Amino acid sequence: MAEIVTRPSRRITNMIAKELRLIVKDKVALFLIFLLPAALIGMLYWTTNQSSFGGFGGGGGGRDAGDATNTTDTSGFESDLVLGLIDRDTTTSYPGQDLSENFTGYLREFTRELIIYNDTNKAYRDLYEEKIAGYIVIPDGFEENLTENNPTYVEVHVDATDFLAESRIQGVVQGATIVFRASKMWIKSEVFPSVKIEFTPEGNYMNISFGGFIVIFSSYLGIAMTSAQSIVGDVPLRRMLLTPTNRLEVIVAKVMGYLIIGFFQSLLLITLWILAFNLSLNTGFGSLVAIMSLTSLTGSTTGLLISAIADTRLQANQMFLFVLFGSVILSGFFIDVGFLDEVLPLNQGLRLLIDTAFKGLNLLDVFDKVLKLLGFSIAAILVATFVYAKKPTLG
Repeated sequence: MAEIVTRPSRRITNMIAKELRLIVKDKVALFLIFLLPAALIGMLYWTTNQSSFGGFGGGGGGRDAGDATNTTDTSGFESDLVLGLIDRDTTTSYPGQDLSENFTGYLREFTRELIIYNDTNKAYRDLYEEKIAGYIVIPDGFEENLTENNPTYVEVHVDATDFLAESRIQGVVQGATIVFRASKMWIKSEVFPSVKIEFTPEGNYMNISFGGFIVIFSSYLGIAMTSAQSIVGDVPLRRMLLTPTNRLEVIVAKVMGYLIIGFFQSLLLITLWILAFNLSLNTGFGSLVAIMSLTSLTGSTTGLLISAIADTRLQANQMFLFVLFGSVILSGFFIDVGFLDEVLPLNQGLRLLIDTAFKGLNLLDVFDKVLKLLGFSIAAILVATFVYAKKPTLG
């Protein structure tokens, strides 16, 4: 009885060992899994040090948006943003309407909802919990400076983890500023938005944000690229399936093999990301490795599903290219993809990395995203098993 129970586990263990031997012997696979992602991080390091982005600082720093009149076109402007506002101005030197209230009114016209706060900590907490996309602080002396024709700065606090919202928030503030100035017939740039980026780990903002995307991208698609050939190109598997081995055992063994490889890839990527850019991330190293390994798991199951569907290596390559470009376009890093951001595995892996490395959340805080990635992996394993079992040949 014990032999019957342990026999499947032994077969799976043997197949995992076989898969690892095949990967280690395949120099091209090792290059794609380890050296190619390292080269991408190296290129990012070189380009950011050669370009003007190299000095672009992060958390808590400010930068001026400049004169909005030369860059912003507010015609047809629509915004669904929910922003917060803190009005600290106590000066009353302008003879007409209170200028901070007047400016607030124009901001309200450019947003879906403008929430008024009296406490900076409350606004910061709501930004942290993504209840608002950002918040604006009108400083004390706002009206007095404008009355005396002196420039004044309006603080715009944005979430570093929301890469798409920053430019939209700046557009809202700049648009409201243009209308506000036009209503007073002011021609100078009296109001300057000063952007404060929150939730950014210590280090270079560009390297942190774009480097995080490269890390997740490499972890997911680097493993998927190799595992896409794992069934359709596995000749010894045909002989193995002549033994009492079912297709689910084959899929699980291959997933486990690539999960082990993905773990070591994760160690390499996270280490390079931290050391190359001297980052001080807001979570533990172990949490990052766990997230990366989970992302590698979804990548391996995606590749195995491709390999189970494909009949030839050429078909597997073509399907992987479709997944590659589709994943980049729909990653949510460059454009808003709506509900797909809550479904696609690359997006969820990126959100996991952002919420932990940037905001300092632990794995229990993001357990819903962990479950989504596990659910995707299990579903891909079951579908791959079903498809492969229906094939008329063993290849």
